[in-house]
Amino acid sequence: MKATRFYTLLVFLLMAGGVTMQAQENDRTLEYGYWADVVTEQPEGYVVDAEGNVEIYTPEGLAWLSCVVNGLNGCDPDNFDGRTVRLMADLNLEETYGLMNLVPIGNREHRFMGTFDGQDHSIDGLFILNSLGEEMRMDMGLFGYLYHGTVKNLSLNSGFYAYMHPFDMNTGTYELYYDALVAAVADSLSVVDGCTCRLKMLEAVGNAHAGGTYMASVVGLNRNSIVRNCCYEMDRYSQLGAIDVGGIVLRNLCEGDYADAIVENCYFYGSLMGSFSDENMGGIVCFNETVSNGKNAIVRNCYSELLDYLTGHYNKGCIVAYNSEGSVVENCFADVSGQQGWNGLFGTNLGETINCTEFLPYIYMGDGALSEPVVIGETQTDRLVEALNAWVNAQEEPNLYREWIEGYSIPVPEFGEVWGVTENVVFSRTNAYPNPGKDVLNIRTGLKYARVEVYDTNGRLIHSQTLTENVTAIDATDWAEGVYVWKVYTTGVSTGLTTLVETGKWIKE
Repeated sequence: MKATRFYTLLVFLLMAGGVTMQAQENDRTLEYGYWADVVTEQPEGYVVDAEGNVEIYTPEGLAWLSCVVNGLNGCDPDNFDGRTVRLMADLNLEETYGLMNLVPIGNREHRFMGTFDGQDHSIDGLFILNSLGEEMRMDMGLFGYLYHGTVKNLSLNSGFYAYMHPFDMNTGTYELYYDALVAAVADSLSVVDGCTCRLKMLEAVGNAHAGGTYMASVVGLNRNSIVRNCCYEMDRYSQLGAIDVGGIVLRNLCEGDYADAIVENCYFYGSLMGSFSDENMGGIVCFNETVSNGKNAIVRNCYSELLDYLTGHYNKGCIVAYNSEGSVVENCFADVSGQQGWNGLFGTNLGETINCTEFLPYIYMGDGALSEPVVIGETQTDRLVEALNAWVNAQEEPNLYREWIEGYSIPVPEFGEVWGVTENVVFSRTNAYPNPGKDVLNIRTGLKYARVEVYDTNGRLIHSQTLTENVTAIDATDWAEGVYVWKVYTTGVSTGLTTLVETGKWIKE
């Protein structure tokens, strides 16, 4: 797979007006090539032990994994069945070569069957473009196809995806391929666990529609597999699609009688936006489908917050767009207060729903509450975080699940652990700690040109300070005990506009 053919195709499409896409960063125009053209032999950042397990230290090492699994550059295809690939460092794919196109790890012919453990590291500068070329038709994601495979403990912090699936002008249909950030397809007892996504879904205008066709943030097709402890958190205009879109998973499919298809303990914070042709959109899952007599497609203990219109000509739901007969949605909630036009928690619901209700923010002193109480085990509550954690604690193996907390970096519930964020990552999840605390409030962030403001429960500004370090210590000795709200603002260098980007609560004991 050489970049030359891709360049020719892209130039032709741009000249013909078929594709419009441009990326700039710091006023620098970025050119696209393939990592497979750069890494043509095993690099130093790809280390194999005596059992065939692999440690990856560099972007080149990650690119070589794609070559090995897919059989590129003279490699014999290797599915890594029974072996583990460990990410040993945070990677910035853009730092050395600019935005380079990473071929998905695995495809329908050469599937990844091992374990990829991100070890709480992050990948930045990830860029995958699905072009219109005949040879490029494939499932798109960091991993293209998992089969009995596992991807876990990984954070995708920056970069973008552009999806352009082939459109048949004669039949007016798309090829059925899947697009997602972590894994396009997770098939047959695969597991995607503890993955955080913060990438922009970039619009790419094709000859018929805008954006992708069948897409989701974490997994495209989850067939008889598990997606657990995963989230997508971004801002408005964060996910663009043309036909069918899911906030976490596009299609959660139970097919056959050997395993459930499960999406559990996940959250989505962002937008699902489509073009004039969009059809089905779901805040957590688009299609929750059971084609089985013994097992089920299950979505449980999930939360979504949609920030704009939820569009769709057929099915649209803030939790699930289409819940088929035999499928189950349990203990799932959605805050639709920021959405312009409410479409309901479900589009078409033919299955079973248990403890699914709307979350109403800004009541009970601004903390919010569920629209009706839910009962989970021996716990009855109308508080969102308490309900989510009650379900976790009621499981036979609660240690499998991330616990929930009131949001600090985003104004919605989030997981209590932060993965893949280091002092030099530009993308920021701002944390206030220790929380609760006493005499010092520490603000940790990677944002540049930022300012923090702290307010008491009466809304009075009691502290304002420019943030110049990754960690800023604020003297809170003279503050009264109680709850404080902090807000972080950034100012655009070129525009001079100030924007509220993150907010949270801090408790002084």
